[in-house]
Amino acid sequence: MMSETHQLAGLGFSAGREAVECFLSEDEIRKLDRDLRILIASNGTLTRILGIVADDEVVVQIVEQHVHGAAPQISGLEQLPGGRILQRRILLNGRSSGHSFVAAESLVAVDLLPHAITTSLLETERPIGEIMAASALETFKEAADVWVGRPPDWLALAGYQTSEPTIVARRYRVISDGQPAIIITEYFLRDDFQKRSVTWI
Repeated sequence: MMSETHQLAGLGFSAGREAVECFLSEDEIRKLDRDLRILIASNGTLTRILGIVADDEVVVQIVEQHVHGAAPQISGLEQLPGGRILQRRILLNGRSSGHSFVAAESLVAVDLLPHAITTSLLETERPIGEIMAASALETFKEAADVWVGRPPDWLALAGYQTSEPTIVARRYRVISDGQPAIIITEYFLRDDFQKRSVTWI
């Protein structure tokens, strides 16, 4: 999947080749802060795990979302099915602390998913993982690519500023009925995690 990450530039998707500085091996991931390792390794609903790690209720701030008429043409990646594509950019914030812990960007093949899921994505601020879990739709998450790279430019739209030149991110696809239905990229905003035993690139 590494080559797929390099090619994701369609629809302004943020982490193309120029944003990826270094993919992380399993050994390098084990050197990260414990809380960050837990989040990277999570294969469930990130919002729930983040709430435990951060000891804060996590709320969604939608930065922007748009429905496009067709999927992006992404060289080297099995295309999302034809039909409308929802592009959604959010921040996961702590309700009490006000800290932004994670930024996430999703491409969702809305015509492949049940109408109730699409409606929730478009009309509520619920995180996509919670919506999918509540739907009971059977899905499969592929193994994620993890890398160190520049923060996405769209964070500035939310007024988020970081002093860190690079942050850790991961990307994975969600498969439904044998087809890729969602591509999610999550950026772990490093200002809000303790840097203990790792020397950052």
